[in-house]
Formats: sequence, C-alpha cells, structure tokens
Amino acid sequence: KQACMLRNKAVYEVPAVAADYAQRSQLQPPEETILRVMLPTLPQARMLDLGVGGGRTTVHFANRVREYVGADYSESMITECRNRFAGGPAHISFRVCDARSMGLFETASFDFILFSYNGIDYVSHQDRLQVFKEIRRVGKPGGSLCFSTHNLNWCANIFDLRRVITLNPRLAGRMAKRLVLRFFFNLRVRAAQVRNAPFMLLNDGGHRGKLQTHYIRPLEQIAQLSEAFTDIRVFSLATGAEIEDQSKLRTVEDPWLYYLCKLKERR
Repeated sequence: KQACMLRNKAVYEVPAVAADYAQRSQLQPPEETILRVMLPTLPQARMLDLGVGGGRTTVHFANRVREYVGADYSESMITECRNRFAGGPAHISFRVCDARSMGLFETASFDFILFSYNGIDYVSHQDRLQVFKEIRRVGKPGGSLCFSTHNLNWCANIFDLRRVITLNPRLAGRMAKRLVLRFFFNLRVRAAQVRNAPFMLLNDGGHRGKLQTHYIRPLEQIAQLSEAFTDIRVFSLATGAEIEDQSKLRTVEDPWLYYLCKLKERR
C-alpha cells in the first residue's frame, strides 16, 4: 500500500498534471453551499487550504479571509499556485506541506481548514487517520473543517453486475465504463468485499488508472469523526444540499460527499 501511495504522489508531481489543475476555478455545488454557510465567519478567519492543487479554491476563498495559506505535498502544484497568484495580496501564501506531518504550522493556528476535491483519499487508511490528527492539532478548538471524500455506496454499483448491465443504448457508455473499472482496474476485488466493507482502497480509473483511492461509507465517516469533531454535516455532490436524514446517508450514491464539522474543545 505504501508503494501505491508513492505512485499517487508521483502523479501529482507531474508538471503537466499540475498545469491542468491550475486551469480550474469552478466550485462544485456543495462547495458553493459551504462557502455561503461559512461567509459570516470568514473575514476573521485564518484559513488553511490543504491539497490546494492548482488554486481552484483559492480564487473563491482567499480574498474573503484574514489570512490564507494554501498547502500541497506536490511541489509542482505549489509552483503553479505561486505563478497563478503572483503579485496577489500579502495575506495569501503557499507552502509545500504533507498533511500527515504539518510541523511547519503551530498548534491551534487555523480557524478554518479546507481539504477539497477528495485530496484526503490518496493516502492509506492509517495515514488518513494521521491527517485528521494533524488537522485537529493545527486547527483551533471550535474552528471548522470541511473536506470531501469518495462514497463507497456509489462504488459498490460497479461490483453489482445486475445494476451495471443494461440493454438501454443511451446508457451503453456508462455500462462500458463501469465494466472497465470492474474487470480491468479491480479484477481481484470481490463483490462481497465491497458490499460488506466500511471503507476500502479501490482503483477508480482516475488519471488513467494510476491512482489508488480511499472510499468510505457516510455513516462510517461520521463515526470516525465523532471522537474529535462535532456538529457534523454532510452535503450532496449532485445538488449541494445538506443530507440530514440518517436513512438517506445509508443509501446515498453520490460519487463523493462533502463534510463540514467543528473541532471539539481539547481535554
């Protein structure tokens, strides 16, 4: 698994990949919703934008906060950000930083931490828990965390052939893609594993199948967060709306979901 994680990082270090990310600026529907939710507190906030990539979210958040730090473990991504926002306001900066070990930031130094576009999904499960631990350290008690993560409910469809196979010609493209994901990228993965797992690493074909991606069920993610975070809210990728119904969270099939929560007071 460690080798897979190193391959993941290598993909994001490729200059052409970083340059592609630097062309992006559109928010996803749940990000638009969460931006509106956070607006009243942003002017006083020191914000850490983890996995900033090419600065897609910088465009929307940086000028609304007291201080903005964009961070990424890819030097190529940070180079693109510094070039893209060269000559910008002094309160905006970018740092090369691995979210698993953020020693360059002091404890309790950020009011709002954003880890968008599933950036947390490209490390192992154990490293993912370490990321949350570091976020809790550098975030202020009572501060906010927003992140997105892939939804295992959606990925389970790929392994249920009854839901993949269709005679509808309009859905032929979708069927072909899911069959490729099932039998080319995840041939050794058994359907029963996916049905029963609370989380798992899968190859979803991203970046030509070079990435191993962490998928997790919504209720499992909420349970993991509950020890150190409170006021946990979940937002739909498709609509941007909050999903409040627990039964809906058991079955929701958006490819990924956004979570917004607050850091508990330290004991």
